Amino acid sequence: MKKNIGIFFGGRSVEHEISVISALQVIKMMDKENYNAVPIYVTKDGGWYTGNWLKFIDNFRNYKELIKHSRRIVPSLDANDGTLFVYPRGIWKRSKAVAKIDVAFPVFHGAYGEDGCFQGLFEIMNLPYVGSNVIASAVCMSKAFTKEIAKAIAVPVLDYYALDAARWFGDKENEIKRIAARFAFPLIVKPDNLGSSIGVSKAANGQELENAVELAAVYSDAIVIEKCVTAIKEINCSVMSTVRGVEVSECEEPVITPDKLLSFDDKYLSSSASTEGMAGTKRKIPAGIPDSLKKEIQDYAAKIFRYLGCSGVARIDFILDTAENKVYLNEINTIPGSLAFYLWEATGKKFTALLTEMIEHSVKRFAKNNKLKKSIDTNVLFHVDGNKLSGKLS
Repeated sequence: MKKNIGIFFGGRSVEHEISVISALQVIKMMDKENYNAVPIYVTKDGGWYTGNWLKFIDNFRNYKELIKHSRRIVPSLDANDGTLFVYPRGIWKRSKAVAKIDVAFPVFHGAYGEDGCFQGLFEIMNLPYVGSNVIASAVCMSKAFTKEIAKAIAVPVLDYYALDAARWFGDKENEIKRIAARFAFPLIVKPDNLGSSIGVSKAANGQELENAVELAAVYSDAIVIEKCVTAIKEINCSVMSTVRGVEVSECEEPVITPDKLLSFDDKYLSSSASTEGMAGTKRKIPAGIPDSLKKEIQDYAAKIFRYLGCSGVARIDFILDTAENKVYLNEINTIPGSLAFYLWEATGKKFTALLTEMIEHSVKRFAKNNKLKKSIDTNVLFHVDGNKLSGKLS
Protein backbone atom coordinates (compact mmCIF):
# COMPACT_ATOMS: atom_id res chain seq x y z
CA MET A 1 0.00 0.00 0.00
CA LYS A 2 1.25 3.48 -0.84
CA LYS A 3 2.34 5.72 2.02
CA ASN A 4 0.78 9.16 2.21
CA ILE A 5 3.62 11.68 2.42
CA GLY A 6 2.53 15.10 3.68
CA ILE A 7 4.60 17.76 1.89
CA PHE A 8 4.51 20.79 4.20
CA PHE A 9 5.58 24.06 2.58
CA GLY A 10 5.08 27.82 2.31
CA GLY A 11 4.90 29.18 5.85
CA ARG A 12 5.30 32.48 7.69
CA SER A 13 8.79 33.19 6.42
CA VAL A 14 10.34 35.72 4.07
CA GLU A 15 11.53 32.66 2.14
CA HIS A 16 7.91 31.58 1.52
CA GLU A 17 8.06 31.59 -2.29
CA ILE A 18 11.35 29.69 -2.35
CA SER A 19 9.72 27.00 -0.22
CA VAL A 20 6.92 26.72 -2.79
CA ILE A 21 9.43 26.11 -5.59
CA SER A 22 11.34 23.47 -3.62
CA ALA A 23 8.20 21.67 -2.45
CA LEU A 24 6.71 21.41 -5.92
CA GLN A 25 10.01 20.00 -7.18
CA VAL A 26 9.72 17.33 -4.46
CA ILE A 27 6.10 16.55 -5.38
CA LYS A 28 6.96 16.26 -9.07
CA MET A 29 9.94 13.94 -8.52
CA MET A 30 8.62 11.69 -5.75
CA ASP A 31 8.27 7.96 -6.52
CA LYS A 32 4.57 7.77 -7.40
CA GLU A 33 4.45 3.99 -7.37
CA ASN A 34 5.22 3.83 -3.65
CA TYR A 35 4.17 7.23 -2.32
CA ASN A 36 1.18 9.51 -2.59
CA ALA A 37 2.21 13.16 -2.16
CA VAL A 38 -0.31 15.18 -0.13
CA PRO A 39 0.43 18.92 -0.47
CA ILE A 40 -0.05 20.87 2.76
CA TYR A 41 0.42 24.55 2.03
CA VAL A 42 0.81 27.01 4.90
CA THR A 43 -0.09 30.55 3.86
CA LYS A 44 1.84 33.64 4.88
CA ASP A 45 -0.74 34.32 7.60
CA GLY A 46 -0.61 30.73 8.89
CA GLY A 47 -3.65 29.04 7.33
CA TRP A 48 -3.31 25.37 6.27
CA TYR A 49 -4.64 24.17 2.90
CA THR A 50 -4.58 21.02 0.80
CA GLY A 51 -5.78 20.03 -2.68
CA ASN A 52 -4.52 19.03 -6.11
CA TRP A 53 -4.39 22.64 -7.32
CA LEU A 54 -1.46 23.13 -4.93
CA LYS A 55 0.74 20.73 -6.92
CA PHE A 56 1.34 23.11 -9.84
CA ILE A 57 3.51 26.21 -9.77
CA ASP A 58 1.42 28.18 -12.30
CA ASN A 59 -1.55 28.14 -9.93
CA PHE A 60 0.37 30.19 -7.34
CA ARG A 61 0.33 33.19 -9.68
CA ASN A 62 -3.35 33.70 -8.86
CA TYR A 63 -3.32 33.30 -5.10
CA LYS A 64 -6.98 34.13 -4.47
CA GLU A 65 -8.17 31.63 -7.05
CA LEU A 66 -5.79 28.99 -5.70
CA ILE A 67 -7.07 29.32 -2.13
CA LYS A 68 -10.65 29.36 -3.39
CA HIS A 69 -10.13 25.94 -5.00
CA SER A 70 -8.18 24.46 -2.06
CA ARG A 71 -9.51 23.01 1.16
CA ARG A 72 -8.60 24.59 4.47
CA ILE A 73 -7.59 21.98 7.02
CA VAL A 74 -6.48 21.48 10.59
CA PRO A 75 -4.34 18.54 11.82
CA SER A 76 -5.14 16.19 14.62
CA LEU A 77 -2.60 16.64 17.42
CA ASP A 78 -3.38 13.26 18.92
CA ALA A 79 -0.28 11.09 19.01
CA ASN A 80 -0.09 8.43 16.28
CA ASP A 81 -3.06 9.85 14.40
CA GLY A 82 -1.82 12.01 11.50
CA THR A 83 -5.31 12.84 10.28
CA LEU A 84 -6.10 16.10 8.51
CA PHE A 85 -9.61 17.44 9.10
CA VAL A 86 -11.75 20.06 7.41
CA TYR A 87 -11.32 23.43 9.13
CA PRO A 88 -12.71 24.29 11.60
CA ARG A 89 -13.18 21.15 13.63
CA GLY A 90 -16.52 21.10 15.40
CA ILE A 91 -16.58 21.43 19.19
CA TRP A 92 -19.40 18.96 19.62
CA LYS A 93 -18.90 16.75 16.61
CA ARG A 94 -15.92 15.41 14.69
CA SER A 95 -15.13 17.19 11.42
CA LYS A 96 -14.75 15.31 8.17
CA ALA A 97 -11.35 13.70 7.62
CA VAL A 98 -9.58 14.84 4.45
CA ALA A 99 -6.46 12.66 4.52
CA LYS A 100 -4.26 10.66 6.83
CA ILE A 101 -0.52 11.31 6.76
CA ASP A 102 1.96 8.48 7.26
CA VAL A 103 5.13 10.60 7.00
CA ALA A 104 5.64 14.37 7.23
CA PHE A 105 8.08 15.90 4.76
CA PRO A 106 8.74 19.56 5.69
CA VAL A 107 10.07 21.64 2.79
CA PHE A 108 10.08 25.00 4.55
CA HIS A 109 12.93 27.50 4.30
CA GLY A 110 13.66 29.87 7.16
CA ALA A 111 11.64 30.72 10.26
CA TYR A 112 8.58 28.80 11.44
CA GLY A 113 9.47 25.66 9.54
CA GLU A 114 13.18 25.02 9.05
CA ASP A 115 14.02 26.22 12.55
CA GLY A 116 12.52 23.40 14.64
CA CYS A 117 8.97 24.78 15.02
CA PHE A 118 7.25 22.24 12.78
CA GLN A 119 9.65 19.50 13.85
CA GLY A 120 8.38 20.01 17.41
CA LEU A 121 4.81 19.74 16.14
CA PHE A 122 5.60 16.42 14.45
CA GLU A 123 7.15 15.16 17.69
CA ILE A 124 3.94 16.02 19.53
CA MET A 125 1.94 14.22 16.84
CA ASN A 126 4.37 11.27 17.11
CA LEU A 127 4.61 11.29 13.34
CA PRO A 128 7.67 10.21 11.32
CA TYR A 129 9.20 13.24 9.63
CA VAL A 130 11.98 13.79 7.14
CA GLY A 131 15.00 15.87 8.11
CA SER A 132 16.77 17.12 11.21
CA ASN A 133 15.20 17.01 14.66
CA VAL A 134 14.14 19.98 16.79
CA ILE A 135 17.53 20.69 18.37
CA ALA A 136 19.61 20.38 15.20
CA SER A 137 17.13 22.46 13.22
CA ALA A 138 17.07 25.24 15.82
CA VAL A 139 20.83 25.39 16.30
CA CYS A 140 21.61 25.39 12.56
CA MET A 141 19.14 28.22 12.00
CA SER A 142 21.38 30.46 14.12
CA LYS A 143 24.61 31.37 12.35
CA ALA A 144 26.16 32.44 15.67
CA PHE A 145 25.30 29.20 17.50
CA THR A 146 26.57 27.17 14.56
CA LYS A 147 29.88 29.05 14.60
CA GLU A 148 30.35 28.47 18.32
CA ILE A 149 29.75 24.74 17.99
CA ALA A 150 32.02 24.55 14.95
CA LYS A 151 34.84 26.21 16.92
CA ALA A 152 34.34 23.72 19.75
CA ILE A 153 34.98 20.77 17.42
CA ALA A 154 37.84 22.39 15.46
CA VAL A 155 35.88 23.21 12.31
CA PRO A 156 37.28 26.62 11.24
CA VAL A 157 34.99 29.68 11.06
CA LEU A 158 35.61 33.36 10.40
CA ASP A 159 35.84 35.63 13.43
CA TYR A 160 32.48 37.27 14.02
CA TYR A 161 30.60 39.69 16.25
CA ALA A 162 27.10 38.85 17.48
CA LEU A 163 24.96 41.93 17.80
CA ASP A 164 21.56 42.33 19.41
CA ALA A 165 19.37 44.82 17.55
CA ALA A 166 18.09 46.43 20.75
CA ARG A 167 21.66 46.97 21.93
CA TRP A 168 22.53 48.51 18.56
CA PHE A 169 19.68 51.02 18.60
CA GLY A 170 20.32 51.84 22.26
CA ASP A 171 24.07 52.42 21.94
CA LYS A 172 24.78 52.76 18.21
CA GLU A 173 27.83 55.02 18.46
CA ASN A 174 29.71 52.77 20.87
CA GLU A 175 28.73 49.63 18.95
CA ILE A 176 30.26 51.09 15.79
CA LYS A 177 33.45 51.84 17.73
CA ARG A 178 33.60 48.27 19.14
CA ILE A 179 33.12 46.75 15.70
CA ALA A 180 35.68 49.05 14.05
CA ALA A 181 38.21 48.22 16.76
CA ARG A 182 37.78 44.50 16.19
CA PHE A 183 37.65 44.33 12.38
CA ALA A 184 39.06 46.13 9.38
CA PHE A 185 36.62 47.05 6.65
CA PRO A 186 35.03 45.68 4.51
CA LEU A 187 32.60 43.63 6.61
CA ILE A 188 29.69 41.33 5.89
CA VAL A 189 26.49 41.95 7.87
CA LYS A 190 23.67 39.40 7.91
CA PRO A 191 20.58 38.41 9.91
CA ASP A 192 21.46 35.58 12.26
CA ASN A 193 18.56 33.31 11.34
CA LEU A 194 17.75 33.77 7.64
CA GLY A 195 18.86 32.17 4.41
CA SER A 196 18.57 32.90 0.69
CA SER A 197 20.91 35.91 1.14
CA ILE A 198 18.00 38.01 2.42
CA GLY A 199 19.13 41.04 4.41
CA VAL A 200 22.82 40.37 3.72
CA SER A 201 25.07 43.23 2.67
CA LYS A 202 28.67 44.41 2.56
CA ALA A 203 29.93 47.45 4.47
CA ALA A 204 33.07 49.31 3.38
CA ASN A 205 32.88 52.08 5.99
CA GLY A 206 31.04 53.25 9.09
CA GLN A 207 28.03 54.67 7.26
CA GLU A 208 27.60 51.52 5.19
CA LEU A 209 27.93 49.47 8.38
CA GLU A 210 25.11 51.47 9.94
CA ASN A 211 22.94 50.96 6.87
CA ALA A 212 23.75 47.25 6.71
CA VAL A 213 22.95 46.60 10.38
CA GLU A 214 19.65 48.43 10.11
CA LEU A 215 18.73 46.44 7.01
CA ALA A 216 19.49 43.16 8.80
CA ALA A 217 17.51 44.36 11.84
CA VAL A 218 14.40 44.56 9.64
CA TYR A 219 14.48 40.75 9.45
CA SER A 220 16.05 39.64 12.74
CA ASP A 221 16.73 40.81 16.28
CA ALA A 222 20.04 38.95 16.14
CA ILE A 223 22.72 40.08 13.68
CA VAL A 224 26.08 38.61 12.71
CA ILE A 225 28.99 40.77 11.55
CA GLU A 226 32.13 39.16 10.20
CA LYS A 227 35.26 39.84 8.21
CA CYS A 228 34.71 40.06 4.48
CA VAL A 229 36.95 37.71 2.51
CA THR A 230 37.73 39.60 -0.70
CA ALA A 231 39.67 36.84 -2.48
CA ILE A 232 36.75 34.45 -2.12
CA LYS A 233 35.37 31.26 -3.54
CA GLU A 234 32.15 29.81 -2.20
CA ILE A 235 32.29 26.02 -1.99
CA ASN A 236 29.24 24.02 -0.96
CA CYS A 237 28.51 20.36 -0.49
CA SER A 238 25.61 18.33 0.79
CA VAL A 239 25.49 15.71 3.52
CA MET A 240 22.72 13.19 4.07
CA SER A 241 21.84 10.45 6.51
CA THR A 242 20.81 7.11 5.05
CA VAL A 243 20.17 3.64 6.42
CA ARG A 244 23.84 2.98 5.57
CA GLY A 245 25.20 5.99 7.48
CA VAL A 246 26.32 9.51 6.55
CA GLU A 247 27.14 10.29 2.92
CA VAL A 248 28.71 13.41 1.38
CA SER A 249 27.99 14.76 -2.09
CA GLU A 250 30.20 16.32 -4.73
CA CYS A 251 31.34 19.91 -4.09
CA GLU A 252 30.01 22.85 -6.08
CA GLU A 253 31.29 26.34 -6.75
CA PRO A 254 28.57 28.96 -7.37
CA VAL A 255 29.57 31.26 -10.22
CA ILE A 256 29.68 34.82 -8.90
CA THR A 257 31.19 38.08 -10.06
CA PRO A 258 34.50 38.75 -8.25
CA ASP A 259 34.07 40.93 -5.12
CA LYS A 260 30.28 40.42 -5.27
CA LEU A 261 27.91 38.65 -2.90
CA LEU A 262 25.68 35.89 -4.26
CA SER A 263 22.39 37.72 -3.80
CA PHE A 264 18.75 36.65 -3.52
CA ASP A 265 18.27 37.87 -7.12
CA ASP A 266 21.20 35.73 -8.34
CA LYS A 267 19.75 32.68 -6.64
CA TYR A 268 16.08 33.03 -7.47
CA LEU A 269 15.20 35.84 -9.87
CA SER A 270 17.26 34.93 -12.92
CA SER A 271 15.36 33.45 -15.87
CA SER A 272 16.19 29.85 -14.91
CA ALA A 273 16.26 30.20 -11.13
CA SER A 274 12.76 31.68 -11.04
CA THR A 275 11.32 28.28 -11.98
CA GLU A 276 14.11 25.92 -10.91
CA GLY A 277 15.03 27.47 -7.54
CA MET A 278 18.59 26.81 -6.40
CA ALA A 279 18.90 24.19 -9.15
CA GLY A 280 18.88 27.04 -11.67
CA THR A 281 21.75 29.01 -10.14
CA LYS A 282 24.95 29.10 -12.20
CA ARG A 283 27.58 26.81 -10.69
CA LYS A 284 30.57 24.60 -11.37
CA ILE A 285 30.10 20.94 -10.43
CA PRO A 286 32.55 19.65 -9.44
CA ALA A 287 34.11 22.76 -7.94
CA GLY A 288 37.41 23.92 -9.39
CA ILE A 289 39.53 22.98 -6.38
CA PRO A 290 42.24 20.36 -5.73
CA ASP A 291 41.12 16.92 -4.54
CA SER A 292 42.91 17.43 -1.22
CA LEU A 293 40.89 20.58 -0.51
CA LYS A 294 37.67 18.88 -1.60
CA LYS A 295 38.31 16.07 0.88
CA GLU A 296 39.05 18.58 3.65
CA ILE A 297 35.74 20.35 3.03
CA GLN A 298 33.80 17.09 2.82
CA ASP A 299 35.37 15.88 6.07
CA TYR A 300 34.45 19.10 7.87
CA ALA A 301 30.90 18.89 6.51
CA ALA A 302 30.40 15.30 7.65
CA LYS A 303 31.96 16.08 11.04
CA ILE A 304 29.62 18.92 11.98
CA PHE A 305 26.58 17.14 10.47
CA ARG A 306 27.24 14.16 12.75
CA TYR A 307 28.08 16.27 15.80
CA LEU A 308 24.89 18.31 15.57
CA GLY A 309 22.79 15.21 14.99
CA CYS A 310 21.47 16.44 11.65
CA SER A 311 19.36 14.16 9.50
CA GLY A 312 17.79 14.12 6.06
CA VAL A 313 19.70 16.30 3.59
CA ALA A 314 21.65 19.42 4.53
CA ARG A 315 23.69 21.76 2.36
CA ILE A 316 26.81 22.96 4.15
CA ASP A 317 28.38 26.11 2.78
CA PHE A 318 32.04 27.04 3.03
CA ILE A 319 34.16 30.08 2.19
CA LEU A 320 37.57 29.63 0.64
CA ASP A 321 40.03 32.49 1.14
CA THR A 322 42.13 32.00 -1.99
CA ALA A 323 44.72 34.57 -0.86
CA GLU A 324 45.51 32.58 2.29
CA ASN A 325 44.35 29.19 1.00
CA LYS A 326 42.15 28.72 4.08
CA VAL A 327 38.67 27.30 4.25
CA TYR A 328 35.94 28.35 6.69
CA LEU A 329 32.49 26.99 7.49
CA ASN A 330 29.88 29.58 6.53
CA GLU A 331 26.48 28.06 7.42
CA ILE A 332 24.35 24.92 7.48
CA ASN A 333 21.02 24.68 5.66
CA THR A 334 19.00 21.82 7.13
CA ILE A 335 16.35 22.17 4.39
CA PRO A 336 18.31 23.57 1.45
CA GLY A 337 16.79 25.10 -1.66
CA SER A 338 15.76 22.36 -4.13
CA LEU A 339 16.99 19.95 -1.40
CA ALA A 340 20.42 20.35 -3.08
CA PHE A 341 19.45 17.47 -5.40
CA TYR A 342 21.80 18.78 -8.12
CA LEU A 343 24.78 18.00 -5.84
CA TRP A 344 23.62 14.39 -5.54
CA GLU A 345 22.90 13.99 -9.22
CA ALA A 346 26.59 14.79 -9.73
CA THR A 347 27.34 11.59 -7.76
CA GLY A 348 24.91 9.49 -9.82
CA LYS A 349 22.02 9.64 -7.32
CA LYS A 350 18.85 10.84 -9.04
CA PHE A 351 16.37 13.16 -7.31
CA THR A 352 13.70 10.47 -7.01
CA ALA A 353 16.14 8.06 -5.37
CA LEU A 354 17.29 10.83 -3.01
CA LEU A 355 13.72 11.47 -1.86
CA THR A 356 13.09 7.74 -1.35
CA GLU A 357 16.18 7.38 0.81
CA MET A 358 15.16 10.40 2.89
CA ILE A 359 11.69 8.98 3.51
CA GLU A 360 12.95 5.47 4.30
CA HIS A 361 15.52 6.81 6.75
CA SER A 362 12.89 8.92 8.53
CA VAL A 363 10.66 5.87 9.00
CA LYS A 364 13.53 3.78 10.41
CA ARG A 365 14.61 6.62 12.72
CA PHE A 366 11.04 6.95 13.97
CA ALA A 367 10.79 3.22 14.69
CA LYS A 368 14.10 3.31 16.57
CA ASN A 369 13.11 6.35 18.64
CA ASN A 370 9.76 4.81 19.52
CA LYS A 371 11.56 1.91 21.18
CA LEU A 372 12.96 4.34 23.75
CA LYS A 373 11.15 4.39 27.08
CA LYS A 374 9.06 7.58 27.23
CA SER A 375 7.28 7.04 30.54
CA ILE A 376 7.63 5.00 33.72
CA ASP A 377 5.07 2.79 35.45
CA THR A 378 4.48 4.84 38.56
CA ASN A 379 1.96 7.36 39.75
CA VAL A 380 3.59 10.14 41.73
CA LEU A 381 0.20 11.74 42.30
CA PHE A 382 -0.87 8.72 44.37
CA HIS A 383 1.50 9.93 47.11
CA VAL A 384 0.43 13.59 47.03
CA ASP A 385 -1.56 14.81 50.04
CA GLY A 386 -4.65 16.30 48.44
CA ASN A 387 -5.55 18.17 51.65
CA LYS A 388 -2.54 20.45 51.08
CA LEU A 389 -3.64 21.42 47.59
CA SER A 390 -6.20 24.10 46.86
CA GLY A 391 -9.16 23.27 44.68
CA LYS A 392 -9.53 19.66 45.92
CA LEU A 393 -12.14 17.70 43.99
CA SER A 394 -15.04 16.57 46.15
